Amino acid sequence: MEAVRALMTRELSRLTRSKAWLVMTLVQPAAYLGLFAVALSRQVGLVTFEGQALSYVLFVLPGLMALQTYQLFHVLVSLASLDRRVGVFSLVMLAGTSPGAYVASGVLVNGVVAGLQALLVLGLGMALVGRFPVVVGSFGALAVRAGVALVAWVASVVLWSSAGLMLGLRIQEEEKRDVLWGLLNLPLMFSSSAFYDVRQAPAFIRILSYANPLTYCSDALRFAMYGDPQAAMGRAGLLVALGAVSLGLCLGVVRRMPLVRTHR
Repeated sequence: MEAVRALMTRELSRLTRSKAWLVMTLVQPAAYLGLFAVALSRQVGLVTFEGQALSYVLFVLPGLMALQTYQLFHVLVSLASLDRRVGVFSLVMLAGTSPGAYVASGVLVNGVVAGLQALLVLGLGMALVGRFPVVVGSFGALAVRAGVALVAWVASVVLWSSAGLMLGLRIQEEEKRDVLWGLLNLPLMFSSSAFYDVRQAPAFIRILSYANPLTYCSDALRFAMYGDPQAAMGRAGLLVALGAVSLGLCLGVVRRMPLVRTHR
């Protein structure tokens, strides 16, 4: 635990030292909701989901909360690549840190940041629509919905964070990292259900969405907030399985990563 605590302090320190990072942490999720969603809400009007007519702001809110977990992929790719390139990763491992402690520190610190961003999105959404954006029900039913949504969201954090760490440690060149992000970023975002109902999209986008974990997180949150909680549970369960696989692969990569950088 001491190693995890020390690495978490280091992780938080290098994040908060960057004023640009602090600005983007607040501005990006707020801009997605306050500009993108509100502007499209006037254009799109009402969106039908599970027999309910929702404003576009309400419909896209779960997707934007899920999107904060996906953003961790790019963040962790960059941070892990930097650690490997400048030798910090080697120093940390030579100090006797376990692979689990290294992975846990990155996932936990950046996951907490993503959680604050998701809460910011939720708070802004409540301010825009003037109510808590969830179906009305008994306290027990609401607790179940909240629990399922939390499980799905945390599993998505683990999935994207561990995938980012894994790839970042293996991709040290900035050019390759930027190419990877350019190839994956928009296709992953817009082949998911974060911004629209993929069931009404062309067939090739629907097929892509089935292989996109961002779809399952967006759907799990959306069903938990507005639809069938059992449908949310199914998607949350799949995310837990995907997160476990990604975490296991990441730990394996960290464990086998050479401490001396090789040039090819």
